[in-house]
Amino acid sequence: MSVSVDDPEVFVAKHLIDHGIPIKSFTSYSWKITEYCKQPKRVKSSFFTGGDYKWSIELGPRNVTEGANDTASTYLRCEGPIVEGPTQWPQGSHVCAQWVLAISNPHDGTCYIQRASRCRFTQNQRRRLSKFAEITKLTSPHGSHDKPIIENDEVIITAFVRVLEDETGVLWHDFADWNSKKETGHVTLKRQGATCYINPLFQSLFLTNHFRKAVYEIPTEHDGADSVALAIQRVFYQLQTSSEPVETGELTKSLGLKSVDDSPPHFAQDFLRVLQHILPSQMIGTRGDGAFQYLFAGRYMKNFKCTEVDYECSKEERFFDIHLDVKNSDGRPLKTLEKSLQAYVTPETMKGKNKYYAGGKHGLQDAIKRSSFLEFPPVLHLHLKRFEYNLQTDKQVKINDPLEYPFELDLAPYLDESAATTANRYYRLHSVLLHSGDAQGGNYSALIKPHPELKWLKFDDERVIPVTNRDVLKGGTNRSNNAYMLVYVRESEAAEILAPIAETDIPTHLESRLNREQREQGAKRTEKEEMHLHLNTKIVTEETFRAHQGFDLATFNDKNIPPSELPTLRVAKNARYLDFKSTVAQKLGYQPEKIRLWPLLQPTERPRTAVLENDCTLTMESVCGKNASGSQDLNLYLEVIDPAHDEQPDEPGEKQLMIFAKYFNVFDQTLTGIGHFYVKEYQRASELIPVITSQMKLTTNTRLRLYEEIGPGKIQLVRPKTTFTEMGMLNGDIICFQIEFSDKELVNLGRHRLYLDPVSFYDFLANRVLVRFKPRHDHVAKTDEFDLTLSKTLTYSQMAHRVGERLQQDPRQLRFTDSLQGDPKTVVSRRGTLADMIESSDDNSAQNILFYELLDLPIAEIGDKRRVHITWTGAESQEEGRYSFWIPKSASMHDVVDKLSQSSTMARFPKNSNQRIKLFTFHDGQIGKDFSGDDLLADVSDLENLYATVGNAMNAAHYDPVATRKMLQFVTKLNADGTNYETWFRALESILGMATGKVQLLTSPAHIISGAEDLVIKQMIAASVDDALVPAVLEAESGVAAFAEIEKRYMSHSRSEQITIMKEIMQTRFETGDETTDIGCHFQAIKNLAGKLFRSGFKLSQESFIGLFFHLSLPGLDTLPFVNLCREIDERSSGSAGVISNADLVRLARLELAHFHQQNRPASCEERIQPIEHSSPTGECSIDRSRKSLERHDSRSSEQSSEERPKKRHKTVPKEESSEV
Repeated sequence: MSVSVDDPEVFVAKHLIDHGIPIKSFTSYSWKITEYCKQPKRVKSSFFTGGDYKWSIELGPRNVTEGANDTASTYLRCEGPIVEGPTQWPQGSHVCAQWVLAISNPHDGTCYIQRASRCRFTQNQRRRLSKFAEITKLTSPHGSHDKPIIENDEVIITAFVRVLEDETGVLWHDFADWNSKKETGHVTLKRQGATCYINPLFQSLFLTNHFRKAVYEIPTEHDGADSVALAIQRVFYQLQTSSEPVETGELTKSLGLKSVDDSPPHFAQDFLRVLQHILPSQMIGTRGDGAFQYLFAGRYMKNFKCTEVDYECSKEERFFDIHLDVKNSDGRPLKTLEKSLQAYVTPETMKGKNKYYAGGKHGLQDAIKRSSFLEFPPVLHLHLKRFEYNLQTDKQVKINDPLEYPFELDLAPYLDESAATTANRYYRLHSVLLHSGDAQGGNYSALIKPHPELKWLKFDDERVIPVTNRDVLKGGTNRSNNAYMLVYVRESEAAEILAPIAETDIPTHLESRLNREQREQGAKRTEKEEMHLHLNTKIVTEETFRAHQGFDLATFNDKNIPPSELPTLRVAKNARYLDFKSTVAQKLGYQPEKIRLWPLLQPTERPRTAVLENDCTLTMESVCGKNASGSQDLNLYLEVIDPAHDEQPDEPGEKQLMIFAKYFNVFDQTLTGIGHFYVKEYQRASELIPVITSQMKLTTNTRLRLYEEIGPGKIQLVRPKTTFTEMGMLNGDIICFQIEFSDKELVNLGRHRLYLDPVSFYDFLANRVLVRFKPRHDHVAKTDEFDLTLSKTLTYSQMAHRVGERLQQDPRQLRFTDSLQGDPKTVVSRRGTLADMIESSDDNSAQNILFYELLDLPIAEIGDKRRVHITWTGAESQEEGRYSFWIPKSASMHDVVDKLSQSSTMARFPKNSNQRIKLFTFHDGQIGKDFSGDDLLADVSDLENLYATVGNAMNAAHYDPVATRKMLQFVTKLNADGTNYETWFRALESILGMATGKVQLLTSPAHIISGAEDLVIKQMIAASVDDALVPAVLEAESGVAAFAEIEKRYMSHSRSEQITIMKEIMQTRFETGDETTDIGCHFQAIKNLAGKLFRSGFKLSQESFIGLFFHLSLPGLDTLPFVNLCREIDERSSGSAGVISNADLVRLARLELAHFHQQNRPASCEERIQPIEHSSPTGECSIDRSRKSLERHDSRSSEQSSEERPKKRHKTVPKEESSEV
């Protein structure tokens, strides 16, 4: 049906979107234009009113754009509010409007073209004409129209304007000048990489004011930077006082979180777990003691009632949050929060393959399971399970089905009949945590109502803005940006829980500490911002020059050694030089008129010209510009003026030079600066010798040798008769001298490997490097680590001598290894220099590290040999031992055995003995290769893990049990869960082969195994399995039968690869450091390994054992409730079917896996809690713990006979704290 511009309501209903925003007013206005072609370039309609504002239409009849067709352009203009006199916009006022402009035929309102738009109009709004339609579409029939819109050069333009109610004040705001603190009183948390998932929950906790007060009560005056409580207090205080978004880097660092892979939103609950583990204990003894439990802890009851026998069991537990399904068990959306809660407490019938275990007397029974809440906490956290693992795609997937939630929630329908349902049943929505995107990434935000009397606010990564109630409820209906956590607060306690925080609630130490840190950070920031306005000056004095060991007057920029410690001042560039000089004099204890400053000219760092003081306006910037090549640093030499020298008149035509002198002490191997001297440029160098001997208080007949220090690698001997001009010396140049020795004295000094002249010593300085030496093997004490300053030009032999002196060991037997990331890497070559050795080490290391080891013969003698390390496992009463020796690379393993026999009396046998030595490799709990005597040593790569034991070719009747049991100590025992079955089997069969002389003894046909050999098998299996498996092995009729039972359990589907993966999963699970560490931080690694498991060909319906293990690897297998589930799987899998289907497995797992991250007890009676004595294929508690539990259970059972028990047994298990429901 055609719509006409003459019917405003119908027209607007078709062409304007209804956003659900209240409409303040609606108006329409038509403007008829005649002689369209004669209209000027821009024309405006008369004013019309709508919503207390004046409006007009602006038209560009024929805008010509180069390369495009002529177009008509339009714009709706807001002229301002309706007032008497000149129109003026009130300060900060605005109006939000939605409109449609239609250009129509003057005689037919159904022939039109329309454009819709919206805008937030302000006084400073600047909008241009926007393209409306090409002129050709207006002047000729187009589309379904049989007539042109502009007819007879006439046309009508109609404006349909909706003025909308801006409920929040930010409708269509561009937020260009938005100040969250000013407008809302709050700031947000900055996005911190992948840990941004904690921000919404942290904002919610911050605005749970009772919790914030309790956190402030924790004493943290003396806590370090790794304190979680201090980090939370810091963020809370900054959120409360800062006007800018707050960073969470210190908090995430203290929690051990990293900003790496995207984290699923359900990791927010793991953050809540961390707080649950850490904060309550730190609140003990404070006014906040018990606040965590009071605010967040509730109680619920699980009840199991059998339908066919008189048996009922109940259990009470504590929870800190509730996990609610978004879909029901059939996969259909639950749609509302009330239905999700109802589904949680709806009784569940347990029958068929999902029967309930009612103790040893009744066994598996049909039962009704009921869950009900006894008490909800004042602050209720509801996790919506929007994320699940998809087995087919090996990914987390997000459930975007709607789940509507109310502002007010009555929880009475979900309370147990015994609970009070009057006072504490009503709750109000406090926070909605939202996730936008998919399970692999997205954005996080929070909608929070800080107080019942205040507006809802939205917190995202950038700002805080007010939102409407409609926006809050969209989190339950939006298909992508939806709620994953809801927080409700009990109405009756909301006033107390959300009461404002007073200044007195903030710890004074926290405020002063953070204010101090802010001042320090502000000072650093200001210093950095003003760096271009200042200079850093370093002052070389006579004292620092005397202590300097190196080139020039001081060390400034040498990457191999640290810079000299010099007095340093920061000065403004525009400061007067004379003022700066006075400051330097005052700081260093001089009178300004008695010092002179010389800039050290770059790049030589020599003082060439003193600063002239005849210009009182000279600035530091000018001094630096003339002498420091534009650098931000200015290095100066401070000369203490000698009055006697300054009073001497300069001779015409002869210039004086300031020359520095250094003394090279051969005995101490040091350089000492003795100061500076003034010489005449045409003086001979020999004339400086008497001045030096006088300064040094040497005898007049002491002979000195002079050298000029030109630069690194350029040290030249000075001829005495050469003048300073001939040497090309300038102010600031350096003469180095030493006492001249006779040839005999030099020979004697040379014996001590000393540098005998400044040339060689300066060469050492140019090549010196600090090297840390560490022992190569762990058995050497860590205290034997040491540092040596060595020259990079040292040969291997020279370096070995220096290290040998330090260790007081023969340097010929020292071998060195370079490093990679702090660990030994490769044995270094003896042909290179120290520079070659450290260059091959770890380039990323801040230290030069070499590892050393002391060999038992000189390195020169081991060129064609290899070192062999053998662990002797012994036999009978012989002791174990470890032997190392060198043997030619061309040797055979028979030669190795002979060498071992020479090294150990334990490995020697009588000539007629049929005993022999067995050599094999052993690594990571399993035997690798069993060597024959013909194997060549050159073919063996692993000489660090060689083992030897006594072997023979006899049958099992002559089997040595002592030797075999000693071998078994190197074998990792078979776990009760069977995850290390493959490793255990290979190791055990290898040892059996050595003990009996028969290979593949376990897998050989039964008729070739003697009774004695069978006994050996049984004894070895019993000695090498977990204690939980020992009874089943001992009860077996034979060793072969025991092994067959184990093989049936753990290898029935050839799961070698999958079991290996499961072992990795288990190892990843138990990498957590202590009982307070949450499993969430390891979930990503476990998930990746699980994906590898499924890609290996694993199918859940056929491999139910591994499937169950995948689920159970997340919590601890040796804790309840999973031991019960293991036992049920064991009993069911031992039935006629033998295999549990996928559906059965999931159904069984759901009974217990509600306690996914909390290792809490199962929902069952005391009789069910105790693990059974025999092993389950999916893992049990260790046998020692199980036996103790069984003994306690048996004692209780014996104390109460069946006649004494009541006919109807109804037991309530003592409650135990849980973290979630």
